[in-house]
Amino acid sequence: MRPLPLAALGFAALALVGCTRGVVEGGDPTASAGVPPAITVAVADFPSTWLAQRIGGDAVEVERLAPDDVPGTQADLFAYVPGLDAGVDTAAAALPSEQVVDLSEDVNRIASPRDSAVKDPYIWFDPINISAMAQTLGTAMAKANPAAFEAYQFYGLRTFSVQNESLEVDQRLQEQLNPCRVATLVVEAPVLTYFARAYAFDQIPLISWEPSKDPVPALYFTIDAEAAVRKSAETHGAQAVPVDTLTESAPEDDLLQGLLDLGEEVADHQNCPLVSPRSSDRPG
Repeated sequence: MRPLPLAALGFAALALVGCTRGVVEGGDPTASAGVPPAITVAVADFPSTWLAQRIGGDAVEVERLAPDDVPGTQADLFAYVPGLDAGVDTAAAALPSEQVVDLSEDVNRIASPRDSAVKDPYIWFDPINISAMAQTLGTAMAKANPAAFEAYQFYGLRTFSVQNESLEVDQRLQEQLNPCRVATLVVEAPVLTYFARAYAFDQIPLISWEPSKDPVPALYFTIDAEAAVRKSAETHGAQAVPVDTLTESAPEDDLLQGLLDLGEEVADHQNCPLVSPRSSDRPG
């Protein structure tokens, strides 16, 4: 089991003194805080959308943009995860630097084995990374809001709430996945890189998998390659398991619930005999 690192609370520290009890118990983290004026945060992917809504609450207007709409955005901030869409990356690079929030800024990103300059964008598959993404966005939102004191307190408390939930989900996944007897995740596309690193799996692309040397009970795929993966799974006596990348949406519109659902799928297929928590039993 990996140690749980302390979240970098930074700007929220003063605001949290004496206030964490309600956060941990699931109350409204800003019940006693003043609500600053709303700022506008533009986004181009679901993880950024979810974080902006969760951190901003009543003090944010979230605009989901298509890639072609990014260059002309008048939002106070544009938050995104680089590497998901080349058009979004190009448009973000042309915006004023103070307007852009790179949500991978404080994440230890994993490079592609084929090109070290290319970083895996699916950082939210490790909930500890979600905690870091929340810190990055919460800090940027507080700086962008004209009501400085109220903004730092309001966004700080809500950021801490997201971080706390992320740590709880990580703990739940540790309980589900650390006993797994099959440590190989065979994937059609390497979207589970951070998930594999966090929970001690070896991720192997389907194209380089050698079934005679490393038989597995399941092959994981994104929807675009379903037919090819199902055929390979049938040939080698494995199950084909779809993986939602959570780029566009998530179950119950909840990014962390998407991770819990993924953990349940993996636990069910990787021979994890000690599994007891289910994704429907959401911590917190």
